[in-house]
Amino acid sequence: MSSPRSQNPFLLVLLTVGLLGLLSLLKPGLTVGGVALRPVRLLADVLRRPSATRQPALPPPNGLGTGAKANTATAAASLPPPADDDPAAPPKAPAVANLGGLDSFLAALRQTKATGSKTRIAYFGDSMIEGDLVTGDLRNSLQAAFGGTGVGFVPINSVTADFRETIHQSFSPDWREYNLVSAKLPATYPLGVSGHAFLPRELAADSASGRADTSWVQYQAGQRFAGTRRFAEARLFYGSGSGHDEVLVTTDGHRVPHALAPTGPLNELILKPGTPARRMRLAFATHGPRPVYGVSFESPQGITLDNFSFRGNSGMSLTRIPFKQLAAFGQALDYRLIILHYGVNVANASVQDYTFYERAMTRVVDRMQRAFPNASILIVGMSDKSTRLDGEFVTDPSVPRLLAAQQRLARRTHAAFWNLFEAMGGENTMTSWVEQSPPLANKDYTHLNSRGAYRVAGLLYTYLMEEYNRPVGAPAAVPAAPTPSPRAHPDSSAGPTAALR
Repeated sequence: MSSPRSQNPFLLVLLTVGLLGLLSLLKPGLTVGGVALRPVRLLADVLRRPSATRQPALPPPNGLGTGAKANTATAAASLPPPADDDPAAPPKAPAVANLGGLDSFLAALRQTKATGSKTRIAYFGDSMIEGDLVTGDLRNSLQAAFGGTGVGFVPINSVTADFRETIHQSFSPDWREYNLVSAKLPATYPLGVSGHAFLPRELAADSASGRADTSWVQYQAGQRFAGTRRFAEARLFYGSGSGHDEVLVTTDGHRVPHALAPTGPLNELILKPGTPARRMRLAFATHGPRPVYGVSFESPQGITLDNFSFRGNSGMSLTRIPFKQLAAFGQALDYRLIILHYGVNVANASVQDYTFYERAMTRVVDRMQRAFPNASILIVGMSDKSTRLDGEFVTDPSVPRLLAAQQRLARRTHAAFWNLFEAMGGENTMTSWVEQSPPLANKDYTHLNSRGAYRVAGLLYTYLMEEYNRPVGAPAAVPAAPTPSPRAHPDSSAGPTAALR
């Protein structure tokens, strides 16, 4: 005898389809009991909405050039009129032409080209640049054009140690760490420029040897780029501690002990191997608490580019670095360009107003400008990020809103702004980058893979070279770069290039 549950399956399917059909007719934004109901589209994979109606209009890519004030009236006149007569049209993101702000950096770059002097760059960002993504290829291109070697500043330990290609790193497990997300930050161990402070384990009071049982870190040169295959010069940065502390430095088997300065919130030890080394190990024999910040691998001339990635960071927490310590690093490192590349940890489709972010990042930029008075500030606009809407991946509606806030931030602080979203290709570029073969981005529809990072590095390098080659006072062109061949990416040591004059 058949069960009643198995009878009339067609009727059950028909009722289900009818119910979903009724749900598809519900007005968007309807809430029940405080819970927002998502629209239902039964034929989302068959009936595609025109892309022109999906997203708000986006801010123009990069406004006016360095040295020229923004003409907002001209920029506004070039935009299509708002669709005020269409109540269904989504709100348009405000168009704000950014101010120029690369003069100091470009002057330093020209001096480097003429005399071989050093130009140092700090690139702050989140997981979009961790493992030296983007920055590795950008550094290589700049060093190929202007000279210089080395990967720049590297902290004592890092979550990227296992997969970073430009330098390999191992360390003992007994380091104590404070960073940008630590619940409490002792005033005696101020964070360094990377947002970290590391404390080696203190020697036991009855230790017979001043060099045994110590915390250590070892760096090995990466082989991907010619400029990072040897350590020509290294600079160790550390804080105050006992007058009896020392570090034992081993370079390719050659061991030399060095005393550590007892006082000063920021101290530096310059290490120059007799011949450029492939491997460097530092073992710290400390008799009390002493913060250690990291090692910078560089050359005395050309380009040095420091990667300061911090996973999950929005950029706002950079204010946790004490200003005095930030300024001390500024004096020691003399940056000429500070790049701030954030956004993926801020963008949220439910957020309509990013004024809070604009205000918080204004404080960050203000501190950077005061700590690094010789540096230009470049704000990299939000990259494309996709969200699933009615069964398809499209540009997250928060992207144009956040881009507009970043442009306002640049204008308010007189910083430069580069619209990465537009340079990538604009709306729904992330979807195409994920789905093309070979892909340029990961399946989370947010983060780049190494091929995509290489592409973005080429776009940014081309933009910087356009600014470098542009006559002073002339309006900047929209950044555009030739598409690098994905086949050239893994083994390429030259990286993206642009003509220099």
